[in-house]
Amino acid sequence: MLACPQHAPKKLMTQTLLSLVDQHLLLAYTFLFAVCLGEALFIIGLFVPSTVVLIAVGAMIGGGKLPFMPVLVVAAAGATAGDALSYAIGHHYRDRLRTVWPFRRYGTLIERGEAFFHRHGGKSVFLGRFVPGVKAIVPGIAGMVGMGVVRFTSVNVASAFVWATAHLIPAAGIGIGLSRVHSLDPRLAILLVGAIAVLLLAWYVGKIAIAFVWPVAADWRRVRIERRANSTSRLARLELRYLSNDDNIVGRTAIMVVAALAAAGFLLLLGNLLFDPELKLADKAVYNFLQSYRSDAGTKIVTAITMAADGFVLTSLTVAIVLWLAIRRHIRVAIAAALAMAGSELFVHLVKGTIERPRPTDLYAGVSSFSFPSGHATLSMTFFGILAVIVASHMKPGSRPIVLGIAALAALTVAFSRLYLGAHWLTDVSAGMSFGILMAAVFALTTHLRDRTIRLVPLVVVLLAVFAGSYGSHLWRDYGIWIRNYAPMRLTTDMSKDEWLKDGWKSLASHRLTMGGDAAGPILFQTDLDVAELAPLLASAGWSPMTTGGLAQALLPSAGPLPERAALPLLHEGRMPVATFTHPSQDGRDVLTLWPSAYRLGPDGSERPILLAGYSKEVVDPFVLGLAFVAVKPEAVPPDTATRPLAALVRAHPTDLVPLPSGPAQRR
Repeated sequence: MLACPQHAPKKLMTQTLLSLVDQHLLLAYTFLFAVCLGEALFIIGLFVPSTVVLIAVGAMIGGGKLPFMPVLVVAAAGATAGDALSYAIGHHYRDRLRTVWPFRRYGTLIERGEAFFHRHGGKSVFLGRFVPGVKAIVPGIAGMVGMGVVRFTSVNVASAFVWATAHLIPAAGIGIGLSRVHSLDPRLAILLVGAIAVLLLAWYVGKIAIAFVWPVAADWRRVRIERRANSTSRLARLELRYLSNDDNIVGRTAIMVVAALAAAGFLLLLGNLLFDPELKLADKAVYNFLQSYRSDAGTKIVTAITMAADGFVLTSLTVAIVLWLAIRRHIRVAIAAALAMAGSELFVHLVKGTIERPRPTDLYAGVSSFSFPSGHATLSMTFFGILAVIVASHMKPGSRPIVLGIAALAALTVAFSRLYLGAHWLTDVSAGMSFGILMAAVFALTTHLRDRTIRLVPLVVVLLAVFAGSYGSHLWRDYGIWIRNYAPMRLTTDMSKDEWLKDGWKSLASHRLTMGGDAAGPILFQTDLDVAELAPLLASAGWSPMTTGGLAQALLPSAGPLPERAALPLLHEGRMPVATFTHPSQDGRDVLTLWPSAYRLGPDGSERPILLAGYSKEVVDPFVLGLAFVAVKPEAVPPDTATRPLAALVRAHPTDLVPLPSGPAQRR
């Protein structure tokens, strides 16, 4: 009933890549050797993404696609050969290396390598492998200064194996984790792979910047300014402005890029909300998951947090900062702050009234009763962003990310409070954060260089005083009201038994839904029996009760036969299992997992939840030293040996067990 055809190309691409590696293993080893060799070559190694490749290869090791020891030997051999070649180049040219093309263009880098070598001596060959900016220089420097061949070789080989091991083992751990997550939730695994890829790309760009761009940028910039100084073309004048950073044009461009990314993020979320039904399923799964962990103590604490960003408090803070700036004659900054906050508020109400997305729970009236985007997330991100821009303008460039990070953390805390209390969907707070970043970026652009003269200490004192007064008053007057309003809501809807047996069962899912909204294993049947009543019936059909494991059991390997291990804690729509039963099979075990559905029988007083029985196949995935993981076999079909007894059970209890189109009765 629910399918995910859009993920087929991704799956096919991954399978194609893995099959290519399997079919051309020698070519893969050759490529790995060449990358590790190139990474260690004098100067050239600065531009070779060896770490990115090693992490990818290590992840494939963790996923069981490549063997560890051969990969380790090949990587270490490549790194050893590259350092040996760099040493030979330095040993051959000695001081003449500074005058030989292309090395003469990188005199600054050679000087950095010499300083590192003189500081650490022979051990710099070992240490240099782990230091961006010098690891492709140090072996050549060792040859230039006449380090002995035997001594260099011994350090070179040892450091190559340590370097390769230090990359492959953590990467293999990442691969293991991704394979475990993929077995439970494929879309989440794809998102994690994307996040890791972005981080690796950022690391590689940073490596190039540290090792190459920064050392030569000053000289290159000076030469380009001299060449463009007398040019009259528009392009040349624009380049000259950027090279000279006239009027902080580089910083303003960076802010515009952030603003564009934030706007794109908001539009992407909006588009997916309107046209991708699976996004709503993912929102529902996250909502159910968080609500299952609600507690009275948690509700009290988080309610106090969310009230710190209620409209009364943020409006008081906004009025305070605008009036203080105006009194201090920072008129343009005051107007920009007022427009940013007012614009955010107006935008939130306009979009809510247009989209009209219902909240998870009824909390407000009028346009505020709608959910997308979150007003708390939008306005808190806007306000904290404004404050961070003002504070950061007084900081040194290296300290500014800390201020911006604190502001983002504060806004994220407010956003999480809205999710925990069930006031918003994940998409709502994500879109609100995106638009808040956009408005903070617009504020930064419009107040360029005008917020540096603001006296921070008096401003902070005023804001703290206003916050203490408004927040304290708000808590004193309204805390009890909002504790009741934010009380955990019932996650089920009543349905009479007649309605359920007639066609109400069609309203329930036919497949397990992951946290990403994807359809997984089939739901075999629905039941209104509780676990105690159902257990003896399943036992008569050959199904044995099994303990449901936790996160540690799902992610970590262990010893022991499969029948003695706890079942994996599979989620359905973010809901935890209430019981698990297993049935032995030749290549693993069949698993029947029971989850509470979104419906219960009532309101006749029985209030019995309708349980969903989902099928999955668990197998052993060997690791090392006798340890193994429990994995879910993808796209497994329930075998007749397991479904035939269930079919008879369903026919014997037609008013308590309802089969689905994918269930046992229909498979007979």
